[in-house]
Amino acid sequence: MPNPKSLPPPETIAAIRTLLFGRLAEIHRDLTQSLADLATGIDKQSPNSCLGFVVYTETRLQSMHNILLVLREHLGG
Repeated sequence: MPNPKSLPPPETIAAIRTLLFGRLAEIHRDLTQSLADLATGIDKQSPNSCLGFVVYTETRLQSMHNILLVLREHLGG
């Protein structure tokens, strides 16, 4: 747990949280759309487009994972 005296000002912490949660929301929207597109590609039996959606989905999941690791570190999780 970080030393409370070494923490940045509350405004900075709030701005960082807003930025990170906003980015998570944006990635979530992208991920949801990508999964819907993947389902459509599967229905159309389009392997090439499905592969592209899987790669895109994987990068979005990794981005969310990285942000959550940062949040966990700073929120004491």
